[in-house]
Amino acid sequence: MEAQLPAVRLSRKGEERLRAGHLWVFGDDLRDLPVSLPPGAWVRVFSRAEEFFGTGTLNLASRIALRMVSRGEASPDKAFFRERFSESLRRRAESGLGGETALRLVYSEGDFLPGLIVDRYGSVLCAQILTAGMEAAREEIVESLVETFPCRLVYERSEGSGRKREGLPERKGPAWGGGEPREEVSMDGLRFAVDVEGGPKTGFFLDQRENRRIVRKLAGGKRVLDGFCSTGGFGIYALAGGAKSVLAVDASVSAVSAAWENARRNGMSERWEGKAADLFAELRTLAASSLRFDLVVLDPPSFAKSREGKEGALRGYKDINRMGMSLLAPGGMLATASCTQQVDVAKWKEVLRAAAADAGADLELVASGGQPADHPVLLGVPETEYLKFAVYRKRSS
Repeated sequence: MEAQLPAVRLSRKGEERLRAGHLWVFGDDLRDLPVSLPPGAWVRVFSRAEEFFGTGTLNLASRIALRMVSRGEASPDKAFFRERFSESLRRRAESGLGGETALRLVYSEGDFLPGLIVDRYGSVLCAQILTAGMEAAREEIVESLVETFPCRLVYERSEGSGRKREGLPERKGPAWGGGEPREEVSMDGLRFAVDVEGGPKTGFFLDQRENRRIVRKLAGGKRVLDGFCSTGGFGIYALAGGAKSVLAVDASVSAVSAAWENARRNGMSERWEGKAADLFAELRTLAASSLRFDLVVLDPPSFAKSREGKEGALRGYKDINRMGMSLLAPGGMLATASCTQQVDVAKWKEVLRAAAADAGADLELVASGGQPADHPVLLGVPETEYLKFAVYRKRSS
């Protein structure tokens, strides 16, 4: 008979948090902890009155000490992960995304697998293991991925500040299979080369899927500035929508080069200009010139990885949007995004209003967006909803 998982108990506050639908419990809200449990141990979770709450992973070295993986009984074996992966794929198929060659297959808490992200790019899977609980089951995860999702390569990008906060070393490289860590994928009839080894995050920003479609519809005949262009997603969608020209700017030389290759791959290089530069400095230079744009796209990095960086992030969002607004031609549009959990929608709009006031711009909302269905949002876990996107038109006085 399989040994039962060790048990932990919650304080009143911890109980209230789980009953409200959240999946996290902080260290101060745990009681009666077993001794000598390793980081990432899987545990059964109980209330003070012995009510069973489900199964979680425990890491007392992390601020988020307990992360729930199930409201019922669960074990970190291949059967559990195969079932979870099949469920996640079924939900995406129900949302109309099952046939996509580029898809987020597993989205951490959104799929009740906190700290695990898996993206599919054709025959390549790219996985990120970011918590001690998922690290403890790494072998079972990789084997279950291969059994559930046919692929030629599983490439691991377990790196970044989140992993460090869990007390884990970074890891990067093939986890299973072989071949080049690159794949060409098609999205909305457009072709993109994805480099899971050297590209951003897992190789591409899949979360902007629907927002790029918004830009595509609005870009006809426009001069476009694609700020923080990465590998060219927004700019290429704009050109596919009939944009007159795109100036794509990113601080990464390799990103600008990859964006140009993607523009060439889609037969759009004649309308594409790329520049490797700090966008804040480049916007100041452009503002001093007479060059103005009909559509400015700003897809900045999160600016804040933790609560401590929130104020700096707000200043960054205000500055970059104010400068973007100043570059709009009369009647021009600003398409802007925020991808940090640390700034909610209300605070982000407050920053945009302050930026518009400083820029002396009257803006009207044209369209808004967020995360696609392969980045599922749990109502009880507000942190799963991180992406904000809106398009504003500059009104003439």
